[in-house]
Amino acid sequence: MAGRRKEIPNEAQLGGFKLIGQFRELLGPLDEKRVKSARELDKRRKFDAEGYFVMLLFALLNPVIDSMRGLCATSKFKRFKTATGLPPVSLGSFSEAQSVFDPQVLRGVIRALLERTVADPPAALRGKLGKRALEAIDSTLWEVLPRMGWAHWRDQFSTRQNAVRLHLRWRLFAPGCGGAAVVAAKDCERKVLARELLEPDVIYVGDRYYSGGYDLLERMDELGSGFVVRLQEKLVFEELEKLPVSPEEKSRGITHHVRVALGWRTLLDRGWRVVRLVPSGRGEPILLLTNLAAGDLGAWEICEIYRQRWAIELFFRWLKCTLPCRHWLAESEQGVKVQVYCSLIAALLLSARSGKLPTKRQMEALRYRLLGWIDDNELLAVLGAAKKTN
Repeated sequence: MAGRRKEIPNEAQLGGFKLIGQFRELLGPLDEKRVKSARELDKRRKFDAEGYFVMLLFALLNPVIDSMRGLCATSKFKRFKTATGLPPVSLGSFSEAQSVFDPQVLRGVIRALLERTVADPPAALRGKLGKRALEAIDSTLWEVLPRMGWAHWRDQFSTRQNAVRLHLRWRLFAPGCGGAAVVAAKDCERKVLARELLEPDVIYVGDRYYSGGYDLLERMDELGSGFVVRLQEKLVFEELEKLPVSPEEKSRGITHHVRVALGWRTLLDRGWRVVRLVPSGRGEPILLLTNLAAGDLGAWEICEIYRQRWAIELFFRWLKCTLPCRHWLAESEQGVKVQVYCSLIAALLLSARSGKLPTKRQMEALRYRLLGWIDDNELLAVLGAAKKTN
């Protein structure tokens, strides 16, 4: 039985033009500075990088567009052309674009948007972090099509699985750059962080995976960056010095606070500490490793830093729930990177609209507004805004 032909969206269903305008304001200066390839500078080319990125972002902001054919048909609408200034784009031109335009410039847009995600630190950490910013580090997985062989991840139960990962530095309590990178899922998360995202003067907080490589932790230490990571159960350390645990910290579940050397044959002693926390009512102990000085941050502050890591977990859950990449509009490595970066940009633009990450219900309302199914007042009632949104 032949598959059902995708319906082409109609002009009245389109929205999100103001968000596209905000995106272009950030992209423009970055696009002007980057070095362009000979293919991109070909005088016969009418469809440029900005146009390609705008069209992909527009598709993500308009869920009614779920195919490359539908997106290219949308580019012929008068309303789209008037709002964006882009020429109509053919299927061939759009498909070719994924191999022409470098997605790395989008990382600069993401860094600019991450500066707007600042929140207030909890009382336990106020004035304790110094000049270094606190950033949660983690990655999330997107499965891609079986025919995207370049993204081969693993073979499980005789099934070939292809996937990509979005690696993210989520800055928590200070304005700054953060960062993001999209790579094939098989690439080691620790190596990606060290190769593409690691910077000095940052305190990184990560889950167990990041404690699995001493090379990464030593590199952070040498750069002058701090870290708080959960130790893997298999890792061995030797206690060198017991550090004080106050009665209040004991009441909160902290049982050990020690200076350690890692390993069992060749000891790695860099003055790092381990804090052991037994969460109330949960049972399983949590071992946290840090290179932060005990004189600056005590055992409980280290636990509080690790607790902030959940911010990135919640963001990933929100991102994949509300802006899933169900329809891949490109299948090359560069094309997939553009789409994932644009998904992240769309999420950050939408969060900036309401001042925080929208809930799933609020995200539905934003989509309904973009589709023209509700008006501004109905949207504001869901968002709980105090004044009308332009």
